[in-house]
Amino acid sequence: MRVGLVHAASNAVGVAFYGVSFAARARGRFARGRLWGLAGLAAVSVGGAVGGHMAFRQASGANHAEHVAELLGDGWHPLGDLADFPVGAPVRGRLGEVPVIVVHESSGTVRVLADRCSHMGGPLSEGEVTDGCIRCPWHGSTFRLSDGWNTAGPATAAQPAFAIRITGTLIEARLQHLSDKVPPTAAASGEEDGW
Repeated sequence: MRVGLVHAASNAVGVAFYGVSFAARARGRFARGRLWGLAGLAAVSVGGAVGGHMAFRQASGANHAEHVAELLGDGWHPLGDLADFPVGAPVRGRLGEVPVIVVHESSGTVRVLADRCSHMGGPLSEGEVTDGCIRCPWHGSTFRLSDGWNTAGPATAAQPAFAIRITGTLIEARLQHLSDKVPPTAAASGEEDGW
C-alpha cells in the first residue's frame, strides 16, 4: 500500500505540474511552461516506474488463478474418494490439469479451491487453515474456503472455488462461478454450496 501511495502521489504531482505548465504557456511564459512541463514529465516517469514495480515485481492486481476456467471448463469432474482426504488438514488434489486444495471439515463439509494462489501462484495446500480460511504460505493472502473470497493479504482477486457433490464415497467438483447463489431451500436443508 505504501508503494501504491507513492505511485498515486507522483502521478498527481505530475498532473499538477502539467496544469501549471499549461497556465504559464497560456500567459505567454513559454520558457517557464517548458520547465514545468519537464518537471511534470519527471514526476509521471517516477510514477510509471513505481507502477511497473507494483505490476511486475509485486504482482499487484495480478491474478495467477484466472486460467482455471479455461483449463477445466464446465461440468462435474471426479476428485477422489472421501477417505483420501483427512479431516481438518489441507490436501492437494487434481481436477484434470488443475491442482486444487481440498479441506474436509469436521462438520463433514468438503471445501475445494484452486491450489495456486491468485497473487503469486503460491501453493495454498501448504498453507494454514484457520477460522474457515486458508492462508498462503508465501505472502500471507487469506481466502475463505466457502467461496474463495480474499479476506486479507496482497491478493486482489478471489480464489476459484468449486461446488462439490458426493456420490457414495466419490467426491466430484465443478467450478463455482461468482454468479452462483445458494438457493434458500438448499441452505435450509444443508446441501452443499451452490447446489
